[in-house]
Amino acid sequence: MAKPVIGVGIVGLGRMGRGIAEQELTAYPRKFRLSAVADSCTERLQNLGDAYLQARKYNSLAEMLKDNNVHLIDIEVRHPDHVSMAAAALDSGKSVLVDKPCATSVDEMEYLGSIEEKHKGKLFFRHNRRFEAPFCKSLELVRSGVIGEIQYIKLGRSVGYSRRNDWMTMPEFYGGLLTNWGPHLIDQALRFIDSPVEDLWADVRHVISIGDGDDLFKILLKGRNGRVADIEVTGANTLPGREMEIIGSRGTLVYPYNGKILVKSIDPSVKLRKLKPHPENPPLRYGNFEETLYFTETLYDIPDIPFHALWGHLYDAMTGGAPFPITFDQAMEVVKITEAAFKKSRFAPIREFRSKCGTWLLDNRKVTR
Repeated sequence: MAKPVIGVGIVGLGRMGRGIAEQELTAYPRKFRLSAVADSCTERLQNLGDAYLQARKYNSLAEMLKDNNVHLIDIEVRHPDHVSMAAAALDSGKSVLVDKPCATSVDEMEYLGSIEEKHKGKLFFRHNRRFEAPFCKSLELVRSGVIGEIQYIKLGRSVGYSRRNDWMTMPEFYGGLLTNWGPHLIDQALRFIDSPVEDLWADVRHVISIGDGDDLFKILLKGRNGRVADIEVTGANTLPGREMEIIGSRGTLVYPYNGKILVKSIDPSVKLRKLKPHPENPPLRYGNFEETLYFTETLYDIPDIPFHALWGHLYDAMTGGAPFPITFDQAMEVVKITEAAFKKSRFAPIREFRSKCGTWLLDNRKVTR
C-alpha cells in the first residue's frame, strides 16, 4: 500500500519559510506537498514562484488550521510566536514542526511539553544542523575512537563582520546570535559531549549590530564524563577560524581543511608504554627522550548527506512510527543551556515590546506582537 503524501502548511514567508518551500520540500515530491502558506504581510503572499503553484494562501494561522489538506504546520515566524502557534496547531489536531529556538524560556518549553503530552507523536523540532554533513562525519570519526578519548570540542561560526539591522538583532523579539546560531551549535556540542552537562560558563555581548541583541558569545560546557565543549559564534570577526576542532587522547580532528576533515593521530599500531618521569636535568631538547611517536594524517571527504535530510526522518516518523532523531528532552536541554547562558552573562534577551510589523489572528482576536 502506497504511503500518503503529507500536506505541509508553512507559517511565515521570510527567508527560512521561502527556503523550505523552494529548496527542501521540492526534494521530496512523493512524500510532502506544499498545501498552504500563511503570512500576516499580504505582500509576501504575492509573486511567489513555481513551488507555490498548488499552495493556498492565508493571512493567519487560524485560517490555515481550518484547511483539512494541511497535515503538518511548519512554524517559521518570529521567535516569541513559536510556542503559542505550536500549541494552537497541536490543539487543532495538526502535527507541528517548530523551528529553533523551540521556546524563549524553560517555562515556555515546559508549557509546550504539557500540550505535547495531549498530542503524542505530533510535535517535532527543527534542529536541522544535526544532519549537517561535516558534523555527521566528524561525529562518526569521534565515535570510532580514531583520536582516542575526547577531551575538548571547539565549535565556532562567524557570520562575518556584519552590522545587521533587522528584527533578529532586537532583544524584544528574542533576537541575537545566541538564539539564532546558538541552538544549532549547542545541539551539536551535546552530541559530542554525550553526557549530562554539569557545569556551564558563558559570556554574551553586543558589539556592532544595530539592534541591542547579542552578536558575540562564548559558552563552555563540561560534561559529567569530563569532556569540555567551547562554543563561539560571532558577527564581529573579520578573520574567522575553523568550524570544528576536536582534541582526543591520541590525536586531533579539524574542519575545514581544504574543504575536507583532517585527522592527525598516533598510528593505531603504536602502543603507548607506561613510563615514569625523570627528576634529573633533561637533555637539551624538548619532549620525551625515551620514545618516538609516529603519526598518521588522513583527509576525509565530506559525505553526500543532503542538508534537508531532516524531512526524510520526519516522514518516517509521521507515516511509519519511526523514532524522530530529535527528542523533546534534547530540545529542552538546548533551551535550558540557552537560558542559563543568558543568565550567567547577565545579558537580558527579552523586553516588553510591541511590534510595528502587523498582527497574527490566532483565534478571533488580534494578538499584537
